[in-house]
Amino acid sequence: MLHLLAFLLLLVPSTHATFPTTEAIPFACPDVSGLQKTGETSNSISYAWSNTGAEYKLWYTREEDTYTSSFIYTYNTSYSFTGLSAGHYTFYFQALCGAETSGYIGAEDIIGN
Repeated sequence: MLHLLAFLLLLVPSTHATFPTTEAIPFACPDVSGLQKTGETSNSISYAWSNTGAEYKLWYTREEDTYTSSFIYTYNTSYSFTGLSAGHYTFYFQALCGAETSGYIGAEDIIGN
């Protein structure tokens, strides 16, 4: 029985094979940073941030009616949200790096009051 077990172990491939292995290197998509409000009117607000080299996903929510905008995609490091009605808003910003995404940040503001 011991001889049969030893023979079978020789047939099982070693976990220390000489084949090259590749490990996935974790990729961290950097969060949007340096976010600043750059302008505001009674129905618009503008922001800029300091990241470069990524695509960005933006959206907003309005507190009064729980409205959530559709996503806005841009490669620019600034954006003006226009056509806003008066209310309390949270504007969200997220970096997209291929299949990776950063965390998102939010900036609260009041428009038109």
